[in-house]
Amino acid sequence: MYKEIDEREGYRKNVVSQEADFRLTRAPNAGQPNQTDTWWSVLLDIEGSIQEFISRADRFLDENHNEAAREKSFLVPVEYDRKDRLAQRGRQAVVIFARQGFVHVLNQNTGSTHEPNRFGIVDLHLGAVVRRDALNFEADWPDNSPIIVSDDAVVMAVIDDGLGIANDLFRTGPVRSRVQYAAILDANINPHGVSTSVGRALERAEIDALLAECTEDHLLDEDRFYTLTGQVNYYNQVFSTVALRSSHGTHVMGVAAGFPMHKQKTDRPIICAALPSRLVEDTTGVDLLPALYLSFHILVKQAGRFQTKSGALAPAMFNLSYGNAGGPHDGTGLFAGLFDRYFDLDQGIVAEQQKIWLTIPAGNLNLSRMHGVAEPGDSETTLSLAVQPDDRTATLVQIWMPHPASPEQAEQAKIQVTDPFGQDVSLVTDAPSGRSIRNVAGQEIGRLSYEYSPAPIERGFVLLALNPSASLDPDEATVPCGNWTIKIRRKPDAVDQIHAWVRRDETLPGFTSGGRQAYFNNDDYQRFNKFGAPLPVDPPGTQSPIRRAMTLSGYACGQAPVVVAAFTEKQSKLSDYSAAGPLNEPASEFAADRCGPDLSAKGDDSLVRRGVINAGSRSGTMVRQGGTSTAAPQMARAATDAIAIPGLVAREWAKSPTSYSDRILEVPLAVAEDLTRLGSGAFRLKGSGNKYD
Repeated sequence: MYKEIDEREGYRKNVVSQEADFRLTRAPNAGQPNQTDTWWSVLLDIEGSIQEFISRADRFLDENHNEAAREKSFLVPVEYDRKDRLAQRGRQAVVIFARQGFVHVLNQNTGSTHEPNRFGIVDLHLGAVVRRDALNFEADWPDNSPIIVSDDAVVMAVIDDGLGIANDLFRTGPVRSRVQYAAILDANINPHGVSTSVGRALERAEIDALLAECTEDHLLDEDRFYTLTGQVNYYNQVFSTVALRSSHGTHVMGVAAGFPMHKQKTDRPIICAALPSRLVEDTTGVDLLPALYLSFHILVKQAGRFQTKSGALAPAMFNLSYGNAGGPHDGTGLFAGLFDRYFDLDQGIVAEQQKIWLTIPAGNLNLSRMHGVAEPGDSETTLSLAVQPDDRTATLVQIWMPHPASPEQAEQAKIQVTDPFGQDVSLVTDAPSGRSIRNVAGQEIGRLSYEYSPAPIERGFVLLALNPSASLDPDEATVPCGNWTIKIRRKPDAVDQIHAWVRRDETLPGFTSGGRQAYFNNDDYQRFNKFGAPLPVDPPGTQSPIRRAMTLSGYACGQAPVVVAAFTEKQSKLSDYSAAGPLNEPASEFAADRCGPDLSAKGDDSLVRRGVINAGSRSGTMVRQGGTSTAAPQMARAATDAIAIPGLVAREWAKSPTSYSDRILEVPLAVAEDLTRLGSGAFRLKGSGNKYD
């Protein structure tokens, strides 16, 4: 049933990304019948400048297509301005939008693996299908004119979905917003508004005008407002959770930057980027990555416009309340590279001119059974992967090999995958290779592939990609649900661990059901203590390969951001779901030095009152949301007291935040917690309740 694949069967050795190749062979998830009209967001890792890539792509298209086709085959957003395009770097990431056929071309690797191809592309990561009417090929360069603020101002930047920018917590008056800039990535283009290549952007003058247009008898029609901003457009099937009572982004932005309207809080201007809800619905993070990169690029550029009256650049406090289970978990890779690019003092592209800090959550995966370990003393490790029925999202498992002294000394292992019916496929990690998993009809329903990731990661990487177990499309090939078996065989003299992570893909609250999380399901995993309560840490001497340790979000492993765990206030203990370190070692010289979260903030009021109360989607409403996603913006709010201190680094502040502000209290925990889960301590802002003044 299963057999090795070659060029004739779909597996191409000479591709930049096997994962992108696997996804491109599937039907486009936008439901467009003509693949030539399907546009994708793509994150490219290129050598040289962006302009050199554009020139190579133009030259190829000129040689193979007419001028009209060339102009409409790819788009580099104008958010990468002239200076960005000419900047020479050894390696840099750039987000583009391209037709599906041209993405196939970009993914071709004419040389050896992980060497730049004809376009200078070293790596390629496929995002999501993008609506053509959300792309503007006539956009002009963005406005970089300065915005003058008070000397004590701190710019609050939030990237999230469902951003209720009309909520009264983000206004200083009925028709006067504190939101200076909002990027709505999934809206139809507005030719008369702020020029942008994807979606639309709103500056405060336009937001204020829309507030006035939607206000009658001192009452704001928020439904109409969000329709006019393009966040909700049912005719074009554009949906945002701002249409619901509760939205993740509004709650997070309320915690980070919300103030009652009568407070007239003009020293906390807001910039934000609203991610497409359909991308957030796919929690694997694969679709989301290009949108995240572009959002950070846009907002960092916008933050650079804020100047104090004394002429200095105002500091900016960023918050991203997202997590992900993917990546090498050692402080290298795409996620760490994203944050280091903008927030690391040594590598950041704006760090010398402007102080910008970032808070992100540790993640909620501690009890999710999505991390497995092959110990060096075990010649064979078996992981049982439970693929659930009625799962309409792909299942991805990443297996990261140890970091070797050199690529030639990389450890070899045999990875064998067996489906619930006993059919198996295997590969050996000695050279880039792939195996196809096919059903009885010969359709490819999965793929097992291996490649070596060069610097900065410098690890071997095995990817198991499985189709959904259910589909509303009768022609889509699905995988059988049940227990899939992953066996890792290695030499007895191995000295380092091999780690496996299941990518997150369950449906988040507020979205149409469709994703059901796959997880490791070995019989020897001890879930509960003798009283029936979940065990938040691995029991001493456990023999199970499934581990709670090292469940820290893949986003949270880098050097630059402040990583925030969550605690439960009433019980004075860390929340059981709050993820743990340490990082994956040994690692390359580019790895981070953290052992877990930097500090902890309140994620829950109590075991029965989950979450904390803050802004609902509509003005005057309050809702309860929890998790480390709520803890992180609390520390973003707290850090505004210290970010302007000259020479102070974000993670140095996180070691002792009470030293820099009398508004922050340290909360003693009733149970001693490991630093790999707690960080420097548990902290909260002064005052009772959850709505901050």
